[in-house]
Amino acid sequence: MARIEEAIYNLHSKYSPNAADPMNPAFVGNDIPSSLCAFSAILYDPLPSEYRARGGGQLSVPRPSHVDGRAWTEALARNPDPGELMPVPLVGARALHSRIVNQQERADALATHAGKLRETLLYLENSASSSRDVMARSNMEQDALRRRLLEIMRKVEIVRCMGQPTQRAEMEAQHRLGEITKRVNVVGRALADLEERGRQQARAWRMKGATIESRQSDDTGGSLPMEEEDKLALFQVLNGQRLGMERLGSIVKRDVRDAGIMKEELTNKASSSGGRVNALSSSRAAIFGGR
Repeated sequence: MARIEEAIYNLHSKYSPNAADPMNPAFVGNDIPSSLCAFSAILYDPLPSEYRARGGGQLSVPRPSHVDGRAWTEALARNPDPGELMPVPLVGARALHSRIVNQQERADALATHAGKLRETLLYLENSASSSRDVMARSNMEQDALRRRLLEIMRKVEIVRCMGQPTQRAEMEAQHRLGEITKRVNVVGRALADLEERGRQQARAWRMKGATIESRQSDDTGGSLPMEEEDKLALFQVLNGQRLGMERLGSIVKRDVRDAGIMKEELTNKASSSGGRVNALSSSRAAIFGGR
């Protein structure tokens, strides 16, 4: 009979998380976990704030009475984040079910929060898109207003300068522009002459190469090709002439462009400052009647 009772006690101890514990005879309540329960494990939870304030991390957490010291030490050693996590014993199927339910509730709460964040992000994206459209329209309106203001300022400046003679500085600038234009034309003619000379030099080199090749053929009685050194020298000369003409052409084009810009600016300035209008009232009506 004693053996049967002992077997029943041992069987009950291995499956019941709150059975009477021989290792802790002082605790006989049903709320004390059993150290003999076979269905037990040690998991990890976030470290509570009261233990975090102590500064000891997981070492500040006391060992539960139903957990063996060796198992607790091993759990502390295997902690993946000792500063943020602490070992928590799990005893019995009821504790596992409670933990699963708690985790599911937390996962549902996080999923709900993530859904709200997605909705907020979508709203912010739509708001940002509409704000960009409004900013683009505002920039276009601002550009239009700026152009109208500059046009009105130009017209006012034209009216103010009516009847005034051309300034000396403007005449000097126009004279300098004419000189620059003449120099650009001279450079253009020099470039054309240099290009023509380059073509003549290239033809001369080709004729010279053909003559050398024909002489070699007559001397040897065969058709020997031109020496590689001569070909390389001819190629380098022609390539150097081509690069020089390209650089000179780019320089001339840049000078012509700059001269054209200066000419256009001086022409606009001279027309705005030195215009002559016979009737001031009629000209004002014509200027401000467009808008």
